[in-house]
Amino acid sequence: MIQYYLDLQKQVKAIQSFQLAHAQIQKIYSTAYFISFSIRSPGKTWHLFFGRGGGQEGIWLADQPPSSELRRKDAFLEYLRRHVSSCSFLEIDIDPFDRIIKLVYQKYGQKQSLLFFWKGRKLYFIHHYQESPEAPFKILLSWHGKSMIANQDLDNLFELFNEVGRRTDIKHDLQSPHPSQIEDLLKDELSAAKLKGLSTSPGFLQRKINNIQADLDRTRQWGQLQTILDEGSNLDGYELKVGDHKIKFEGELNPYERRNLLFEKIKKLKKGETILSGRLSDAQDQLAGQTQTIKSTSLLSITRPVWGREEIKESQEKKIQEKEDYKIFKFENFTIGVGLSAQGNDQLRNKWAKKDDTWFHLDGAKSSHVIVKTQNGHHLESDMINIAGTILAYFSHFHSDWIPIIYTAVKNLKGVSGSAGMVIYKKEKHLRCPRVESSSWLKEDT
Repeated sequence: MIQYYLDLQKQVKAIQSFQLAHAQIQKIYSTAYFISFSIRSPGKTWHLFFGRGGGQEGIWLADQPPSSELRRKDAFLEYLRRHVSSCSFLEIDIDPFDRIIKLVYQKYGQKQSLLFFWKGRKLYFIHHYQESPEAPFKILLSWHGKSMIANQDLDNLFELFNEVGRRTDIKHDLQSPHPSQIEDLLKDELSAAKLKGLSTSPGFLQRKINNIQADLDRTRQWGQLQTILDEGSNLDGYELKVGDHKIKFEGELNPYERRNLLFEKIKKLKKGETILSGRLSDAQDQLAGQTQTIKSTSLLSITRPVWGREEIKESQEKKIQEKEDYKIFKFENFTIGVGLSAQGNDQLRNKWAKKDDTWFHLDGAKSSHVIVKTQNGHHLESDMINIAGTILAYFSHFHSDWIPIIYTAVKNLKGVSGSAGMVIYKKEKHLRCPRVESSSWLKEDT
């Protein structure tokens, strides 16, 4: 489904009418064809879908996220989760000229932007963001493949797409005669995925049924709450606990307000019972007609945005990866490895390092990966960190005398599928270390 400009404009106006400003962006999902943002507003969670290109171009708003059978992971999804999850949604807007959508969100108390542009069946994107509260704003133009410090005079982000074909002379006189709903598009994707070998095992469905049944049993405890309400029991305490449910009576509440809280809890549980009963029935119907015993994943090719090195063919990447592209430095009580390319960074982490070794990277900048391996029971010490930082700066062409680094254990790293050299990290520490004298060993070894 390709949305024309007027289709996009109509969708944007519909989304704006729901007044989602300062709603919470929670989970982000992806299928082979769509990216989905879960946006929680008071009393309701909306799911904002963006087409990934390749014939799925536009935006849609739905009540449900994509089904688990369709969900896929790639570098684009991991990037969005890292930067946009748990932020406040502020607004969505459309370029006055071309098919460009701007999603504005709040992070670190600042407005940040993510823009999508569909052109020639491809998706280009721009990201205007901060890495940390004190860091300067950066801008990523996906077709360049790397971030740069943003110009303070950057007023119109839409104009940056002029490089890749944004037009200001398009006539806005076309729209889809029969626009498709996202629910129908997801059904079509599921049908295509099944043709490619997607199946769900009876074991998975049975676990799903068991989980729904457990949730259903908890919601049905509303009957116990109803009995308390009908009998006029004393509700003077601070907290009422019945089964798996707790109701706290905070503040100075009169008896009527306490009974009303109990009544609202019963209403929610009854509604939950209705929803879960429907889900249980659907799952049981699926299980009854299920004959396959092997669970496989969707084999649909993921539609990827235009994004720098991701345009390299897989065969070329594999050929590059055959060569060991990292270097080792040996010292008295420790050894340091440094990746010489994106593939070398992965090789260093996957082939040479162990889970308790320490990984280093420049803080807030693109750099080589460095890993320190201590020996004979030695712990990581300041001189080791300074030498690691010096090697890191040298191979990353970083010239300052003080080097901002982040470091963490290798076991806290997770590679990103389809993106060589990219990792997701946690439990990291931030430090500035001095460059040390290295002329006696670094240049000789390099």
